[in-house]
Amino acid sequence: MSNCTRFLRFLFVGFLALSIISCQTSHGSYGNTKHHKKSSSKSSSSKSSGTKSAPEKTTPEKPAAEPAEKGTSENGEGYKSNAQGNATGKKSPMEKRLGYGVNLGALQFSNSTFQFGLSPNIAYKLTDSWAAGFMLKIDFYSFKLYDGNLAYKYSSFGLGPTVFTRFKPLWKVEGATPFMKGLFLQGEYEHASISQPYDEYGNITVNGDKIVGVRRWEDYAYFGIGSSSGYPFSTFFSLHYNILDDINHSRVPWNWRLGFTWNY
Repeated sequence: MSNCTRFLRFLFVGFLALSIISCQTSHGSYGNTKHHKKSSSKSSSSKSSGTKSAPEKTTPEKPAAEPAEKGTSENGEGYKSNAQGNATGKKSPMEKRLGYGVNLGALQFSNSTFQFGLSPNIAYKLTDSWAAGFMLKIDFYSFKLYDGNLAYKYSSFGLGPTVFTRFKPLWKVEGATPFMKGLFLQGEYEHASISQPYDEYGNITVNGDKIVGVRRWEDYAYFGIGSSSGYPFSTFFSLHYNILDDINHSRVPWNWRLGFTWNY
């Protein structure tokens, strides 16, 4: 056999061998790829089935905060606010010393005259037996004036801003009876706006069948004595005299009062 023939055979055998190897390698790569995919899914499924999932973390619920004790704040500091004091029904020192009242006075009925007085007031207790406060006197007055067959009507309101003080001298006396403890002395000053049917010369101004009033300011300083019953709700009766009495004043110097007070 010649060398050329041998060389051709060698080339043919080599080419055939390379073709077989190349074909096997190509099939193997596809097979590996498919096998890789399958093994990957199996591994993931086996991992999910064979491995325990971690439990979910849950945050424990905090118990509801208990209400702070009366007289303490949430951080434990010992203090009591005014709102907390009111919620517990306890009064502040200011509230314990405030008192209220109303007086009835200047009551008069007759055939042609009607007069009525009402005096709301508020007081502050300086001590257990001594109080001072403010009062607003409201007086209504009406009458009819006859002139032959004619009748003229007159009515007016009087307003009297007043400051006053009340003292119970026997309040703390040991062995004193309730009546003695309730005795009090009272002083007051009033700057009153009063309407009168007459002017300073005694003349009357008429509009139809009504008398036109003339308003002016008058000063009164009363000193009085009275007795109260019960506490903290009290009823009282008192007599008062105006030590600044003037002949030109609209009121008589003496007056009486019936009233009710709370906490003074």
